[in-house]
Amino acid sequence: MELDELDRLILNRLQENARTSFSKIAKEAGVSEAAVFLRVKRLQKIGVIKAFRAIVSPSQVGKSLSAFILVKADPKKYQNVLEVIKKLDEVTEAYDVTGPYYLILKVDVADKNALAKVIDAVGAVEGVMSTETAIILSEVKENTGIKL
Repeated sequence: MELDELDRLILNRLQENARTSFSKIAKEAGVSEAAVFLRVKRLQKIGVIKAFRAIVSPSQVGKSLSAFILVKADPKKYQNVLEVIKKLDEVTEAYDVTGPYYLILKVDVADKNALAKVIDAVGAVEGVMSTETAIILSEVKENTGIKL
């Protein structure tokens, strides 16, 4: 997908703040509000814009402990592992990766006891061979957008 300068401007502004008005973007770009509206609709239709959503701070809603769980799995049962993991509410991100682990999970929980329960739940999934957990001490950089 080839993006032009207007597409990039729109995407950068909406990633900074998805509530930025089309009229404000239009004024900055020197185009009509209708032009911005049509571009956004097109970018949604072709899948460049996946969704508009609020980014919630886990610690502000009682989820003050975040961790990564690295998962080794039986390749023959990996599809089952993926299906079960997708359903765990505490798993906020899950990545199928290369290397010694098959899957990396990010979890946001209230405390150590809740983390232990999630680790136990992941370990109990048929096909999970082992897990390793790394508790996140501090956020060094969070990037919720892609600079274009």
